Amino acid sequence: MKNKNLEFFEFLRYETKSLRDKPILLKSELLDAISQSTKIKEVSKIKKPQLVKQFEDFLKELDRALFIKNSKDEISNIKWNRIDIFCGLLRLIERSDERKIRWALYYIFAANNLKISTVKISELLKEFKIKNLEKILKKILKDENLSGLNAQFDGKAFVINHEKTDKIVSHYLADAIDEPSRRSPGELEEEILDLIDEGSYSNQEVSQALLIDEGLVSRTIGKLREQDKIVLSSFGQRGARYFTTNCDNCPFGTTKASCRKEAISYIAAAFMHDFGLDLSATDFDSVETNQAILKIKRIVMMARKEKNTKLERNLGENLETLLSKVVDKFTEIETPEEKITLPEIKMNIPNDMSKLPLLYQLGLKKGAQGGINLMDEMLQLASKSIQKDDRVKIKKHALEESNKFLKNIGLDQKENN
Repeated sequence: MKNKNLEFFEFLRYETKSLRDKPILLKSELLDAISQSTKIKEVSKIKKPQLVKQFEDFLKELDRALFIKNSKDEISNIKWNRIDIFCGLLRLIERSDERKIRWALYYIFAANNLKISTVKISELLKEFKIKNLEKILKKILKDENLSGLNAQFDGKAFVINHEKTDKIVSHYLADAIDEPSRRSPGELEEEILDLIDEGSYSNQEVSQALLIDEGLVSRTIGKLREQDKIVLSSFGQRGARYFTTNCDNCPFGTTKASCRKEAISYIAAAFMHDFGLDLSATDFDSVETNQAILKIKRIVMMARKEKNTKLERNLGENLETLLSKVVDKFTEIETPEEKITLPEIKMNIPNDMSKLPLLYQLGLKKGAQGGINLMDEMLQLASKSIQKDDRVKIKKHALEESNKFLKNIGLDQKENN
């Protein structure tokens, strides 16, 4: 990946508009245009034979990449769109040392090398004067090991423990080179609007949900606010701003009333069909926003999906295991040696519990409430053998511990006397 190649790419991308309608281009035409180029540095100082050779070598590389068909005096079958996209990618690579190193790793691996020395990487990138090569390689290794890449780095060589034909290695090495989003501005606006039409999101949350650079999200959010398609919903911790779609100027061309009515109708019909439960509009009076109604509709819609397929069963079993690990980590019942001392639930780093999925949190809340009710019934049945004061003491303690648990996942439970 040489600087001159990038300059030639940018010449083709930005300075060939008048030539793109032609199915076949003479190389002499391109060389004449290159002599007037503003994208190729010091083009006037490059001797013509040297420039011709550099450009010819560049065209051969384009031919190998199937971007063009290269002949002696002309080029044809030009993939202009692929050239433009690849040019943008090269410029993106140039702006980041990590992307340069990832490109080098990918380039060397693609040549059937599983052991890639730092010397080889340095030679390939010598024009860029990379600093902290070893540190960046360790970061890449750490990131991709978590994703499943089997590789090691001993300070001198990056060793890939996969078969040379294993195509997934290329994804581990090269996917992060590309921008998180290759969407057009219109597509990006549409995705953001679809997301925040079912909730309130900060710029950071939009970035994480859609895998888009936060700076790009900020610019798009600003544009949508100027168009009055979204509004500031509320402020979060440390002043983070949360946005939702503007129901008074719906970007989807519907009215606030009809949107709410349609969503409630779907939810009510689903509850009647699936559970025989008759809901009315008054059951939704406490739902303040259309975005919340739409989110409930989405959850109900997903809940109706068939859960007994092989994939869904496997998903459910493993999701239960993973989420249970979180609860087991943060909660531990400590049984005392003395029987008169009531057991305590230990809480470690309780704030992290609030990151559990909302529906799972609601299940924990319902389970905790059900457990208290069941215990209360058991105490009532055992009332003859347990003193009333002890019964009240046990129930109060259980409620306190249950509430402590629910508070730390963000779902406080009111005491039932």
